[in-house]
Amino acid sequence: MVVYADVLVILNMYINYFLIRSTALFLKRNITAKRAVLAALIGGLGALVILLPELPFLIVVAEKIALGAIMVFAAFGRQKPSDFAVCTLFFLVVSFAFAGIMMALWMFAAPYNMVFSNGVCSFDIPLAAIAAFTAAAYCLARLIRLLSDRRIRCVEIRTVKIVKDGSEITLRGLPDTGNSLRDIFSGKPVIICVADKLGTVVPQCVHDYINGHAAEGIRLIPCKTVTSESLLPIFRADSVTIDGKAADAVIGVSKNPLGDDIDCIFDPKTISI
Repeated sequence: MVVYADVLVILNMYINYFLIRSTALFLKRNITAKRAVLAALIGGLGALVILLPELPFLIVVAEKIALGAIMVFAAFGRQKPSDFAVCTLFFLVVSFAFAGIMMALWMFAAPYNMVFSNGVCSFDIPLAAIAAFTAAAYCLARLIRLLSDRRIRCVEIRTVKIVKDGSEITLRGLPDTGNSLRDIFSGKPVIICVADKLGTVVPQCVHDYINGHAAEGIRLIPCKTVTSESLLPIFRADSVTIDGKAADAVIGVSKNPLGDDIDCIFDPKTISI
């Protein structure tokens, strides 16, 4: 089989694009289309190792790990070492699983129009078919993620009640171990709530700040996510309960949505649930 470098790069770039997207999907991390394409291009160029003489297995593994780390950095940018390690590991697992399937196909089916070498596969089949198969696999991954999220949320959704100056609001809260935010001064955990869901419970000064107006007397704490850093306004409520149990926490107000049917997130350690 003749392997054309340009077709090889484009084919693997397309596949790597969906591998990166699948990684972001399952890890719930946002990436821009430009970053995803850049990472896919790096992966596509890395596929050119198929043109080299057969390499030792350990060399192939080391090359895959290094290439995966570079692609993750290109796609997700600078992260905490632990986040970067988790993201790279997950991407490599997805990639090795794909490579393993291709190798098994080559060993047991030995199709005439397929080449597998140095951990890279090349197909001599219509690009339209590859596009259809890859898109179908990504849609399946999205469906699995959606069903998984719904199952988890149905089990873990909690009722969070907040009372402030005579006003009361009931929210749908999700326990999230990734929310380790604490008030700098009191050390109390922060329940992050969507601004639009808090209604009249939000103090006027916090409401003004969220809407971009000058505000005084508000407290801000740094809040860092995988994709950005910001200052989050917080306030003390008169009372907070989670499933009817008192919670000693402060309220953080976010302009960004937290997910479908989710009004707030909190550290499960906020209360014994």
